Amino acid sequence: MFTLLAYMRDKIFRPLEQKTRSQLSPLQYFAVSILYRKGSLSMSELAQDLQISKQQLTPLVYKLINQGLLAKKEDKNDRRIVRIEVTEQGRNMFKGIFAEIKHDLFEKLRILPDEELDELGQMLKRLQEILENAEK
Repeated sequence: MFTLLAYMRDKIFRPLEQKTRSQLSPLQYFAVSILYRKGSLSMSELAQDLQISKQQLTPLVYKLINQGLLAKKEDKNDRRIVRIEVTEQGRNMFKGIFAEIKHDLFEKLRILPDEELDELGQMLKRLQEILENAEK
């Protein structure tokens, strides 16, 4: 499994990561992608999802706010809590990068015969099921 993960990192994810580097660091892209999927999060929740400290998160978030990709807002229930969310500009940027990454990944997989693509799809679904069950 480690060999497979290393192969995927080197041959699939690192080249795709290069697509984001001109606009965002991998950690910045990960932060935007989490907020894009989950919506508004507190700084503590985002730090936990990114598995970094709030002290590490603060400069990262402020840089993305200055770029217009994220925005701060007060929590409706507790004004002491600062919530972070993706702006429309951030959503558009994320959608564009994700579409490019998806296109490149499909191009890499396009060379596979249909039977192998079907088999790969089934294996990936099964792997996801196994990993989800392992978390329970």
